[in-house]
Amino acid sequence: MIVAKEKTYFSSPITLSFLAVLFFVFNFLESYTFVVLIAFFFSLILLSFLYLKTVHRKVSWTFKKYSLSSSVDDWEECFIEITNDSMLPLFNLEVRIESENDKNIVFLNSTNMESSMKKIIVDVQPKSKKTVKVLIKGKSRGHHSWSNFEIFIKDPFQLQAFRLEYSRKIFPTFIVLPRILKINEIKLKAIIHGARMTNHSFYMDETKIIGTKNYENESFRHIHWLATAKENKVVAKKYEKVNGNEYSIFLNLVGNLSFQLRHDMEELIEYAVAAYHVLSKEGCKVELVVNYTTLEEGVLKVDSHSSRSQLKKMIETVTLINTNGIFLSTISFYNYVFRLKDRNSLALVIGTPPDPTLFKDWFQIKQ
Repeated sequence: MIVAKEKTYFSSPITLSFLAVLFFVFNFLESYTFVVLIAFFFSLILLSFLYLKTVHRKVSWTFKKYSLSSSVDDWEECFIEITNDSMLPLFNLEVRIESENDKNIVFLNSTNMESSMKKIIVDVQPKSKKTVKVLIKGKSRGHHSWSNFEIFIKDPFQLQAFRLEYSRKIFPTFIVLPRILKINEIKLKAIIHGARMTNHSFYMDETKIIGTKNYENESFRHIHWLATAKENKVVAKKYEKVNGNEYSIFLNLVGNLSFQLRHDMEELIEYAVAAYHVLSKEGCKVELVVNYTTLEEGVLKVDSHSSRSQLKKMIETVTLINTNGIFLSTISFYNYVFRLKDRNSLALVIGTPPDPTLFKDWFQIKQ
């Protein structure tokens, strides 16, 4: 913690020097009324300074939030608890918080507007605590933090103030997860049910009909016409799932040039999360490999699994991707992932695709 004395008009060196000169002038002129007033003012300045020196050491704060992460554009309730361990009250204590920028996280201010800065003013009684609620929204995926946190302590006479500055090392981290797109917003019907222009489904065995289900914009050949006529609504055939279906999602965030990142990087990440979510929910084994490397782990990869915990791990993993990381060229990335891909796994490409003359047996689900 760094303690800095705030410059105010009444406690500025120029003001105090001017009053000191007036004190001697009025004393020389025997204008004792003014001498007493100036002496009283200096007494208030001294009391103010002693008050601030005493209470600033007794002020502390803690931060609490009851969720480990939040999603993009979701408001998260956080709490700042201010503790006053001194025997004196704190008046108009001011807390100022600032985020790195308004594209990472924002606060809800007193006018119900989003802002990258938050100001809180509270009174804290002696030997007591004050808890204030702060609403924070993540504007973009990633690990974010504050850029500044300060507490301003003012004396009861409003003559002076101390500013308490804190190190960024103790600031909380806000993990903002990417959005999971709705199923009807992504075009995965070609994988799960077969597209209108395909003759078979990658996922269902169309020779084994086990019942009916609601129509979900599948190919017309999937409509159960007899059941549709009986129920007076469009009904689709329900097929038996193919056992052991495995998919490898390759997310390439690099553009056509070797190391140029795509401008729709966030959209591609959200789409990859949604595709992983849909296929996992259908009971498939899905692995995700991202064209992003770290010194500790190498190429970013989430292994095949169909459990909910693996989906959570995947979402948390993609939050680590940032534009300052290390990316491979498109050809190097696909050389690596196709060499390690399981033979029974269908490759699903999101982003810049590989050269079709160099790699086979892959399916593009988003360009």
